[in-house]
This record gives sequence, structure tokens and C-alpha cells, in this order.
Amino acid sequence: WASPAPSTLPRPRRVRESSAARDGAARARGCRAQASRGEEGGIPRTCQGAFDVRAGGRRRGRARGRHGQRRPVMFDWCVATPRRNSDWWWQNHVVCAKLDEVMWKGFDTSDVAYYGRKVRGGSKRYVRLTWTDVNECPHHLFRGSLDSSIVAFTEVDEKWFAWQPSALVTYHAFTILEVENAGWFGETLFILLERCCDTLQLLYGCGSEVHLFVRQYYANGRPRNVQQCEQQARTKLQKTVTLRQFLEWMDRVVAKDWQPYNILADNCQHFATDIQSFLLNPRIGKKGHADPP
Repeated sequence: WASPAPSTLPRPRRVRESSAARDGAARARGCRAQASRGEEGGIPRTCQGAFDVRAGGRRRGRARGRHGQRRPVMFDWCVATPRRNSDWWWQNHVVCAKLDEVMWKGFDTSDVAYYGRKVRGGSKRYVRLTWTDVNECPHHLFRGSLDSSIVAFTEVDEKWFAWQPSALVTYHAFTILEVENAGWFGETLFILLERCCDTLQLLYGCGSEVHLFVRQYYANGRPRNVQQCEQQARTKLQKTVTLRQFLEWMDRVVAKDWQPYNILADNCQHFATDIQSFLLNPRIGKKGHADPP
């Protein structure tokens, strides 16, 4: 594929600062505001009189109260994290892009990038990558295909090192879903899902060129190390799972149970396993919790 240079590649608007830093800074600002007004509002008393608290860190020394008495050091995590709804999760943790096969190359913009590859005979085929903001469960992006069944999935493992054997667990995992008869002319819809740090990347489109692209690129438009990618066996589903059911599971279970990235406890491999567990047994969701009927 001929892709835009990394320096000119549009940056998806959903790729932002880490959610942990953002949440910590917001809690610190709320704490300072409460303390300046002398309000408690359900916040622990140690939060009052604490200032200059940064996300993920602490302030050296001890704070002084109104009459000069010393107060305990304030840690930003002593403020309870506010409950987030699923819409907030879609808005802040999901990078979403659509792939379309096109006949010619257009102009790259902040939200659109074109990729092309040469085929036999010297001609070129192009795909258009369009980033879109997701503000809620994206039923509207798959209108017309929501009641189509997911027929199979394929896991692809991208090794960290070229020399490592396949038995090592040092690899990045992503999953490609297949939805049959989802295009205007009965094409297969391919959906790439992977966790990259605190971001869920979602890339989708119909056609053979799309299927080739999702194995070689991330949803943010960056290329993979294809030589280190090892495709696992394609798994055909025995139970019926529609695209609508899968999106509702994402909205109800994944968004609710989403945790900050942890290389040992919550990483890309765990996310891929959660997806596959649900598809193989639709009543089992993330971390083994049963979904409501």
C-alpha cells in the first residue's frame, strides 16, 4: 500500500491525552474548587485545603489550614471517581474509522486519508479511510446491517520481536469480525477491534480490499509490522449473534467494565479474549459476567 507520510498523516480527533491523566486533573480541579468554597459535598475532609494536586502524583509537604494548622497531604485518588455512562466511554475511548473502496485518489484532509496499492497489470486500487467521532453506541454507522449475523472471527497476533517463538506471550492481539451480506451487493463487512493502551480502535468496511487493509493497518492509519503478524485459524460461529447484539454488549458490558490499561491484568490480549468469549457464548460477557437476557 502507498500511504501518506507519517508527518502528514491526519491525526484522528479521538486520539487524546490519557483518560487517567484527564480524570485526575478534573478531580483535582473539583477538589480545589470545593476547598476554596469551604464545602464538603461528600468529598473526604482531607481534600479540603489541598492545592496544586496533579494527576497521578502528589504534592510534597503538608497543607496548612485556615488558622495555620498542618493538614494531611492530599492524594488525588482520595476523591471518588464519578460514575461514567456508556456514551462518555464511546466519546473518550474509541477511535472509529470507516474504509471505502474508491476508484481514484482524492485529497487528504484532517479526517480523510487515501491509500493505494498496485495490482497485477499495473493498475491501482484505492481505499479511503474516514475518521468519525462516536458520541454513543454506533448503531447509526451500521444501519441496514444491524440484524445481520456475525459468522466468523479471526485473531491476528503481532509479535513484539521478529526472533521470538510463537509460544511467547509478548505479542499484540487484534480481532477481525465477519458479517455476511452486509454491503449493497452482498459483500462481507469486516470489523477490526483492538485495544491499544486506553483506546479501543474500531475500523470497518466492506470488500476484499478492506479485508486486506485491516490486517496491515491500525484504525489511526499507521502501518503494522506485517512480517511479524501471525494469523490464527478462522473460527466460524455456531450460535447466532447479530451485529446489533454485539454492539449492545459493547455498550452495556465493555463500556461499564472498562479499566485503565494494565499490561498484566487488562491488555489487548484480555480484550481479544473477551470478544471471542462473548461470540462463542453470547450470554457470557466481559470477565465472565452473565449478560441479562
